[in-house]
Amino acid sequence: MLSVTTINNYIESIPPIPKIARQCSEALEDGDMVRAADIANEDRALIHYLQNIVNKPIFGFRDEIKNARQIFGILGISKAKQLIYGYYLLLILPKKWQVFDFNSSKFQDFQARLIHNWGKIVKFLGREDSEIIPAISIIPASLVVSEMLFSNINSTVQLLRETKQLSYETILRKMTDRTFFEISSMIARKWDFSDEIVDLIEKIGDVNVGDFGENALEITYLRLLLIYEMSRPVMVQSGLNNLFDLEPIFDDEITNNFYKIIQEN
Repeated sequence: MLSVTTINNYIESIPPIPKIARQCSEALEDGDMVRAADIANEDRALIHYLQNIVNKPIFGFRDEIKNARQIFGILGISKAKQLIYGYYLLLILPKKWQVFDFNSSKFQDFQARLIHNWGKIVKFLGREDSEIIPAISIIPASLVVSEMLFSNINSTVQLLRETKQLSYETILRKMTDRTFFEISSMIARKWDFSDEIVDLIEKIGDVNVGDFGENALEITYLRLLLIYEMSRPVMVQSGLNNLFDLEPIFDDEITNNFYKIIQEN
């Protein structure tokens, strides 16, 4: 069974960020897109990842984007940072998914949709320069954490789901008193994300709905975005739609605004 020790050992096993990815992130933090692009071009794996993400249909580019200068120049500093932070998750991505019917391609589709739609939301909220923006890049770690933690006890987990109708997060919380977002926040801290981002990620999974503190509005929209994305057919087919215990905030104005934002090109 899972335990806090299991989680701590998992966090300890997570490798550090590759040198080039960290240097690229630092250049973007300094606002130097040209230098960041030149650094990124030194790493074939990083460039391949960037090309895969930015050429997803959700971004809507007619022509293929091939190099880092193009990618960063078109997307801008904010989204470029999100993409680089999202690259970190390749460090922990399983080679083969066993608990869920998922793979790296579907995972990157999920990443791309979150980054693109979160960009529209923060623009609507007027928070484009906020330090919380990169949080969206680490949130998909929750999917990876679930796969990795449950893979060795999958038969037990499936039995609990069938007999008790429990979500994966409920099972995790009963076993360890942790949510997926709390574990994701631990990963963010290990990778030296700011305290504000770590705190925001942890609060997304707060069962005390509505008590989100300083970034309450942003967390409310984030939860809506996750609920929306997790209900897509590919997530339902994979079984990941049963991952979280997220309850939407029932505010008509926020809900209406959310759908208007998402439907915009």
